[in-house]
Amino acid sequence: MATKTATFPRLAQVQESLKGLQSEGEKLLARVRKEAGKLVSKDQRKAIDSLVAQAKSIRNDIQKRTEKALKTLEARAEKVYARVEKQVEPLVRRLSLPTKHEVELLAKRLGSLEKKVEELLNGKSRAA
Repeated sequence: MATKTATFPRLAQVQESLKGLQSEGEKLLARVRKEAGKLVSKDQRKAIDSLVAQAKSIRNDIQKRTEKALKTLEARAEKVYARVEKQVEPLVRRLSLPTKHEVELLAKRLGSLEKKVEELLNGKSRAA
């Protein structure tokens, strides 16, 4: 079986041209980097590095402050919740409100009573 380059000689030429273009592009990019480096003086480079370092420091500081503020807010919210709970609990007891468990028990009893009534009604309708 023939290879692609033997079958398509033009393809081989295009591939070689692309490789050459890539090589020339890499050389051009290296020259641009070198020239750009020359344009920025050492003082400017130091100033840029200093600005970047300050920006990173500020970011870290803000991140730490945010985490601290969140922890403080969570602690305050827990304290407020505990205070409200302490104040509401005696009020609920005075009102004699049923607990969740008591309501669930009543719901079960009501369900069984409804079944018995249904059975009684079905029994009377069959007897008639």
